[in-house]
Amino acid sequence: MIMKRLVRSLDVAAIDAKAQSVAKIPALCLMESAGLQIYQKWKSQLDTSNRLVFLCGGGNNGGDALVVARYAYNDGFRNMVLVYTSSHLSPSCEVQRSIAKAYKIPQVDWDTVDESGRHALFEHASWIVDGLVGTGLRGPLKESMQVLVSQANMSPAKRLAIDIPSAIGDDVPVSSVHIHADMTVTMGHEKLAMYHPISRASCGRIVLVNPSFPPFLLDQCTAAAQLCERVSPSLPSLAEHEYKNSRGHVAIFGGSSLYSGAGRLSSRSAFASRAGLVTMFCDKEVYPVASAESPSVMVQVYAGQTLSRFDAILAGPGWGEGREALLETLFASKLPVVLDADGIRAYASLLKGGKPPVHGPLILTPHIGELRLLAQSLFPEDAHDVAKSDTPSTFFQVLERIATHLQATLVVKSQLVYIASVGKQTVVVEGNNPSLGVAGSGDVLSGILVALLAKLKDCDQAALEGTLIHQRAGSLAAAQYGYYDSETLISFVGRATQEAEV
Repeated sequence: MIMKRLVRSLDVAAIDAKAQSVAKIPALCLMESAGLQIYQKWKSQLDTSNRLVFLCGGGNNGGDALVVARYAYNDGFRNMVLVYTSSHLSPSCEVQRSIAKAYKIPQVDWDTVDESGRHALFEHASWIVDGLVGTGLRGPLKESMQVLVSQANMSPAKRLAIDIPSAIGDDVPVSSVHIHADMTVTMGHEKLAMYHPISRASCGRIVLVNPSFPPFLLDQCTAAAQLCERVSPSLPSLAEHEYKNSRGHVAIFGGSSLYSGAGRLSSRSAFASRAGLVTMFCDKEVYPVASAESPSVMVQVYAGQTLSRFDAILAGPGWGEGREALLETLFASKLPVVLDADGIRAYASLLKGGKPPVHGPLILTPHIGELRLLAQSLFPEDAHDVAKSDTPSTFFQVLERIATHLQATLVVKSQLVYIASVGKQTVVVEGNNPSLGVAGSGDVLSGILVALLAKLKDCDQAALEGTLIHQRAGSLAAAQYGYYDSETLISFVGRATQEAEV
């Protein structure tokens, strides 16, 4: 399993300090290396006619920006301006400002520029380089800086963030005014704060460089979460003697008069993910439709039948309201369960009512709204801001608290996928595929997960490999069709599953 560490900003700041105190690397050398590497990663996107605006704070982040500006100047860029924001300078930043002054690069002080002058700074900019504040920020920006950031964000220019977009931080609310970058060149390790559902979108393309931090110091940095670098799922191949009964029999409880298609999508997806048998339990109102349209699926109306013949259960797709009693029955079977959509809402209702049912192995697949609902049922005093105006630190803490409290594996769906389980660090899966954001895509994912859970008997493994299969199927569908519906997506799930076999 290939994982990359996501670390807290303070830990990277400690590496920077130890690189100077322990490894004896001068601060200016680290700054020079950082600025050069940032420029090298960025320069292929530039044309010498571009107007470049550098936002330079008074700390080392601002010093890094000044080094980048100098390398651009050395490469022939002349249409540029340095915008200064602080009179309190770090020693290294002070040196860099004196070099920039000697170069005679145009400089302005943001606090002394009138409103028309501020507008003119960004009017014809091609790129804005964000070197305002780095990883040391502990709270929202001051008002003057918020105005600067807001104007930079409104500019049609592209934005490059140095290390982390200004005002994104571990303990800074994601609702705070912050830079929206098209590209972020981050240093040492990727930062946990960049992988909140809201802040990730503000980082753009993330590029990692090492500004000469010694490897032995980087290795000392403790991971706060894990970023999955693997894009290819991995599954054990089916044995030659496998047949339908040995490949797993899954039960799907879903479908209602309002949402008749969700259960059928999950059923088809489960077959495409190697399940040998699928039985769907639906309401009697939709039984005629479900049984006629799903010839491979055994369709029944649940009337207390034994569940012992099944290897795993999926509950929730298109289920509708009022399923709490039935959910308790499913949990009582102690079979592995995947809970999606209305199943999650029914579970939250039981939890809120003080009736947490005992269950067997459990995977929950909430989207952000359903995650907030779970949090409200468990920790109402802390739930209001979840994934909305919380901080990155508290967001990841909530994931781990919910997983631990429920003794379950969470597969949280947003533009990123977060896999949280008991006693383990949260794994972030970054698909970068917005084409998957289509109605029914979550039903397809839940079908994949229940099929894998029936065979693998491991919630964490099923969660990760199922997520990667879903992502891979989306990539295949996008490559062939561009945009697509969820029925088309299912046609690529089988190929993605077969590719995963080793």
